[in-house]
Amino acid sequence: LAHAQRAMRVRLRSACCLIVLAAKARPTAALRHFRCVPYGERAPAGGATITCDGRVPGATLELTHWTDNETPDDLYADTSTECALRLARIRRVGGTAYADHDDALVINNHFDTDGVLSAYACLHPEAALRHASLLADGAAAGDFGEWSSDAGVRLDAAIEAIGGAHGGDPAAYDAALAALPALLASLEADSADAADEEAPWRDGWGAALAGWQALASGDASLSRAGAIAVLREPSPKEEAESSEPLPGAGKRSPGECPRLPAVALHRGLTQLLGAPFGIRRVLRATDGGARGWRYEYETPGHGWVKRLVTREPVAAPEGGALAESLTALGGVGTWRKGGGGGLISLCASDGWVDAPPDAVCEALLACDEAAQEYVVRPGSCPAQCGAVESWVES
Repeated sequence: LAHAQRAMRVRLRSACCLIVLAAKARPTAALRHFRCVPYGERAPAGGATITCDGRVPGATLELTHWTDNETPDDLYADTSTECALRLARIRRVGGTAYADHDDALVINNHFDTDGVLSAYACLHPEAALRHASLLADGAAAGDFGEWSSDAGVRLDAAIEAIGGAHGGDPAAYDAALAALPALLASLEADSADAADEEAPWRDGWGAALAGWQALASGDASLSRAGAIAVLREPSPKEEAESSEPLPGAGKRSPGECPRLPAVALHRGLTQLLGAPFGIRRVLRATDGGARGWRYEYETPGHGWVKRLVTREPVAAPEGGALAESLTALGGVGTWRKGGGGGLISLCASDGWVDAPPDAVCEALLACDEAAQEYVVRPGSCPAQCGAVESWVES
């Protein structure tokens, strides 16, 4: 009897120890709450705050890849979502690192896919870790225009659609965060019907597929000059003759050229050109027939991020200065700063020009030194993308 009692006490002590260890290792997600703060305002005072994606002045911990971020090195990754996943992994192990933020208020100041997914990873770290790969793919699709997986593209499309259906960022966050558990489970289980007319990703996913089909069929094409990927976009006449708008056509003002979705471009660089890494620039060219050509010059999708871990940073000239140099060079028309790519835009032709893509590439290579050499440095390519060596050219 005494032996049995001692054995029982040992088992009880072991069970208690396991419970304590599990409690220490469990991310305290239930203690965290989310608040969307207006852009430009400071973080709420009086307690620990985690700012996800956007930089909010006064936050006590940053999980962001935005320029001039102060995200700790052990948490930093290329997307804000991956930063939040790193925090979840550290807190799962337990210990004191970042324990003072177990009950932090999670905040952001804008709505987009990376912001939503990084907030979700802070609010529900255990669930986020179960879906870590999908969350990373969705964030890369949203912020970098990368087609890492079909599910990631759909996830980004769904979140953008949810955001567009709600007025204002706070309401959009409430809806997106509430929808994510079922959305992630569906995408992970591969039960998401791409043709479902009610699916929240329907429009964005359809545009991505249409863009890829344009490349695969030859309606759009890719080539390379130096470190410049030259994308010949579907022409406006093809858009006018089609019963359905070409992918991304709504991204520009009426009368302007259609714009191939960034995720379709990324898939084309990977599967058709075989070179998403080492490409430092993209020249989008649209053939207007008798009107000539229209151009946009930009960096790859991750080019706006200055601090990178798995992707190679892209040095880029100031767009206005580059536009002035191209205009002064002559023969390629007038150029202006900006374009339809947002943060990755450098410059664009000011209307239609006579110069064909070969001539424009020659001018760009003369004015943009970083675009001249196509080199993939060892270690700059994420492992899931295959062997780096096959993409290196001397």
